[in-house]
Amino acid sequence: MTSVYRRKIWWIAAAMGCLLGTVPLEGAEPPVDRVLVMYFHRTERCPTCRRMGDYSMEAVKSGFAEQVQAGTVAFHFVDFENPRNAALAKGYKIEGPTLIVAKIHDNKVTAYGNLDEIWTTVADKPAFFRYVQNNVTAFLR
Repeated sequence: MTSVYRRKIWWIAAAMGCLLGTVPLEGAEPPVDRVLVMYFHRTERCPTCRRMGDYSMEAVKSGFAEQVQAGTVAFHFVDFENPRNAALAKGYKIEGPTLIVAKIHDNKVTAYGNLDEIWTTVADKPAFFRYVQNNVTAFLR
């Protein structure tokens, strides 16, 4: 298992732990205060869903490069149809493809937002980036 894959699994497990009030104790722990951005998708994705996922990742990684490097902002793709992600999908009330931004304080989710307007901005990449980056910035405060 590669270290990148291991770290991704840890971040997702940490997000699940935050929802459940527990945090995994093994491996390099992320900062206790951070923002987690998760694009929830189906196993089978249409071109629009792929574009929303790609734009979301690019908006986060390009707009918050220093924070991503420091671990205070993280981005993940999450297949909400995969049974392994059922608790996470249930915790965030996922019913379809969407982008969730969660504020983690002391390793617990203190607030989160469902950025459902990604559906209406996906045709306008600059507007999509502004929408995502403005929301992530708000959760960093």
